[in-house]
Amino acid sequence: MSEASERPTPTTGSAPPGHEFVDHPSEAHILVRGRTLAEVAAEAGLALAGLALGEPLPRAMGPWREVDVRSRDRIALLVDWLNELIYLGESERWIPLEFDVLEATTTHIRARMRGVERPESPSLVKAATYHGATLENAGGGLEAHLLLDV
Repeated sequence: MSEASERPTPTTGSAPPGHEFVDHPSEAHILVRGRTLAEVAAEAGLALAGLALGEPLPRAMGPWREVDVRSRDRIALLVDWLNELIYLGESERWIPLEFDVLEATTTHIRARMRGVERPESPSLVKAATYHGATLENAGGGLEAHLLLDV
C-alpha cells in the first residue's frame, strides 16, 4: 500500500504508522513509526522515497522485485535496509515505492517492492548512518530515529 489513504488504521488503539522529518544541517533525521518492525521498515522506505522524489509520491509501477537484508540487530538492520534502498537508487536508478514485507525478524528483512525509475538528478541521500539510530517501543508500537547523510 503506497498511499496513506489506503493504509489500514489500527483498531487496537496504538499509533498508526507514519514518518516525519526533523531539521538538521547536514543530515535528514527521520522519525518512523509502525506497529511492527515490518511496518517500520516499509515506512522508512517510503520516507526515503519522499526525499528522493518529493511529495506526493508517484504510483509504483512495473514488476515486483525482492530484496533480502541481514544484520546483527534491529537497529543495524534498519540502517542496512535503508542503505540497500539507497544503493538501488544509485546503481539501478530505481526507487521503491510499494513494500510488501514478507519477513521481518531482529536480524532479517525480506521484502517485495515495486517502484519507479529515478530521474537523472543526483541523489539527495548519500547513506543511512548508525550514529543516532534508535528503535524503541512507543505507544503500542515501535518508533525509530534514523539519520541520513545528505
